[in-house]
Order: sequence, then structure tokens, then C-alpha cells
Amino acid sequence: MLIGKREKISEEQNKKLELYAIIGITIFAIVSYLITNFVIKKDTRNVAVFVNGKRVTLIEGRKIDLNAQGTYVLGGKNGEYNVIEIKDHKIRCIDANCPDKVCVNHGYLNPDVDNDMIVCAPHGLLISYE
Repeated sequence: MLIGKREKISEEQNKKLELYAIIGITIFAIVSYLITNFVIKKDTRNVAVFVNGKRVTLIEGRKIDLNAQGTYVLGGKNGEYNVIEIKDHKIRCIDANCPDKVCVNHGYLNPDVDNDMIVCAPHGLLISYE
């Protein structure tokens, strides 16, 4: 075997290689699409957040979405606040300056419990699944 010597491939072999490359890329694209849409499932549940009976859809300019992790601060006029965390498609209240902290002690909103809600009565906050 000689090192450095190259063999020329025929036009027919070149076309076969191009065809194999196109088929390989197409299969890769299809498998990627299937994994993205069927294996990695997005959370389709909607969360409803209400403050004093009014629905809140944006906090700090960000949409409340279970698929996007983040921390949101809901603040009132009198210095009251609740800090909401979305992590791993779950939502909870992690801090508040209310006196009893029932909302913080609730933990994550449980999707398996019908009508589960996080409530902060002093601040008029209600979080639930729709």
C-alpha cells in the first residue's frame, strides 16, 4: 500500500456518494424533527395568574409560560410582592412579604390535584391551571 497516493473516483461513484449524502442528511432531518416534536414534549397546560381578580399575562414584559424557566416578581402599590418561579414545567411562589406565607409554604402547583391553587389572600394573588 502506498501512502499519499490517491485514486480517482469515477463520475458514477461520485454521483452515488452525493446520493448517499443527500439520503443521510434527509434521514437526519426527519429523525431530528420526530425527536423534537414527539419525544421532547412541551407542556401544553396553561397557567392562570390573577391579582385582585384581574388576569395577569405578562410580568416584567415576559409571558407566563410553563415551558420557559424563570423568576417573576409581582409587586403591588403598597410595597407588597410575590416572587413566582417556573422551573421544570412547574410553578410555585418562592417568596412573599405577606405575614402568613401560605403561598410560599404551598410549594409547587400540583397538576394531578383537581382545582389546586396557590393563594396569597393578603396580596390578592391566585395561581391555578386552566
